[in-house]
Amino acid sequence: MRILAVSDIHNNVACVRKLRAQETNSYDVITIPGDIGTYRAAEIFDALKSFECPIVFIHGNWDRAEDVCFGRQTHLVHLRVVKVGRLAFTGYSFHDPAPNGMLKNAAYAEYTRRCRTIVQAAIRKAGIDLRRCVLMAHDRATHLDREFPGLLLHIYGHIHTFNVRERAGTTYVNTSALDRILPVASKHDRRRVRYVNAGNYAVIEVDRNGKVGVECRLLKRNYQKWNVIGPRPTLNPMGGELIPEEAEFGDNVRRISRAAERSPRFSALPVR
Repeated sequence: MRILAVSDIHNNVACVRKLRAQETNSYDVITIPGDIGTYRAAEIFDALKSFECPIVFIHGNWDRAEDVCFGRQTHLVHLRVVKVGRLAFTGYSFHDPAPNGMLKNAAYAEYTRRCRTIVQAAIRKAGIDLRRCVLMAHDRATHLDREFPGLLLHIYGHIHTFNVRERAGTTYVNTSALDRILPVASKHDRRRVRYVNAGNYAVIEVDRNGKVGVECRLLKRNYQKWNVIGPRPTLNPMGGELIPEEAEFGDNVRRISRAAERSPRFSALPVR
């Protein structure tokens, strides 16, 4: 099984189209552990569906409550199990239940506990072998060996730093951020500042024996006429004119209107 893992897109359609231009249709499944971006999700899924393989995803803190179907190829695996080939995919979406402080920490811990209990039950009901199971969460899940002993793979994002580690037989993969832009200046005029998409993603291969291999890949840096003058934080600036070599993939406008920003955030699990 060959997995294309992308995360933290943040409405940046151009970086997805750039990824599509440099990868072939050689994947069995695409995984997205959150932060697709509600504002431009349809465009993002349209680009990814051209890989002609299933897409499994969960919601992150950039994703709102709209439960929109993006086609038969796409599967929201929040609290449910979806089988693709020899693997099963499940997970839970991000939830920000309280404004700040200890209440937030306690509420999030309780939300996570409930989600993991429901996912455990879904895995048991589906008769899934954890050695062939992939669990996604937007931020890293801890101590999975206690509730999911022998779990094959955990894919997450949120923290924009690529990382691969193994704990108790489970491979943990932080796919980092596909949406990472860098400021560049023209070599002939340093006052002429533009931007480039310089994010990364992961290619994960699982062989028939369950051995996991992970490769970090970067979006191509084809900007010989420009000098990088960053780096800057991943989410700043929120827009900015791309260099011509990047603009062919579209714009990188990521923020919606202020009125839309005030709409309720995604609430992944209803209170019972």
